[in-house]
Amino acid sequence: MPEIKAELNHCIEDFLDYLSQERKYSPLTIKAYRRDLEDFTGFVNGYDMEYLQYPERIDRQAIRHFLGYLRERDLGARSVARKLAALKSLFKYLNRAEIIPTNPAAGIKTPRFPRHLPEFLPEDQAMWLMELPSADTLIGLRDRAILETFYATGIRLAELTGLTVGNVSFTQNTMRVMGKGGKERIVAFGKAAGEALGRYLEARRQQGETVDYQCPLFCGRHGRSISPRSVQVRVAHYMKQVAEARHLSPHLLRHTVATHLLDRGADLMAVKDLLGHASLSSTQVYTHVKTEQMKRLYRQAHPHASAGER
Repeated sequence: MPEIKAELNHCIEDFLDYLSQERKYSPLTIKAYRRDLEDFTGFVNGYDMEYLQYPERIDRQAIRHFLGYLRERDLGARSVARKLAALKSLFKYLNRAEIIPTNPAAGIKTPRFPRHLPEFLPEDQAMWLMELPSADTLIGLRDRAILETFYATGIRLAELTGLTVGNVSFTQNTMRVMGKGGKERIVAFGKAAGEALGRYLEARRQQGETVDYQCPLFCGRHGRSISPRSVQVRVAHYMKQVAEARHLSPHLLRHTVATHLLDRGADLMAVKDLLGHASLSSTQVYTHVKTEQMKRLYRQAHPHASAGER
């Protein structure tokens, strides 16, 4: 545990260092934590400046006032819940480091907010999507391999862009993926993804590239690993041709994979492990998708579904 200075701003910096160095959180996650905690220090600066110097004096009442301040700014319940979660993590860390005697945020209830069901592509749209990239260009072969990999494995965007050729076993049809918090997992892929990856790598070799185990699996310009932004742009380009979802992103394919697996009877725990979810509750949202589909089909097809409305 690093040496921590008592001032709140120093405490926050050491906490963020801990998340980055020890917990291996991504830069984007660290940035989100920093933004949420800076909102709190900005509030404290006008509420009671002594708290900046003596964080051990921060109590539950101060945190409740902060939450009230956020609501006065018309922040949504989801945003308020995220900022409260950041505070709980910070004070838990400081308590363990014996900087503060107790966690003043512990026990404060998270605001309730409606949980939106994730969007996904129907199977026919997903199949059509896979066929869109050209098989006559290297970029087309790469894009087809990217789409097939997303749909086969459900991996996250950052996980895909971090893959090397050595992470893929074509004999086992598996990939070694580095997930959130530096957690490694093995995911399987099927024949379609394997063939798309094989054609793409072979095309790179035919163009004179030396493709070894350390090479990025998916390349952008100058042979470097393709950037997350480039993947987002390319995926959205193809999705616009088949779907009308609000968020045309690689994450939509992640939702699609989970939904299609559960629709076809996959075990919930197996889907959890495939997606790399930390808790089963994150995976269970897809069972709600399936339930809503069932209800909608029932209302459309069953003769007595709307009998009570007549």
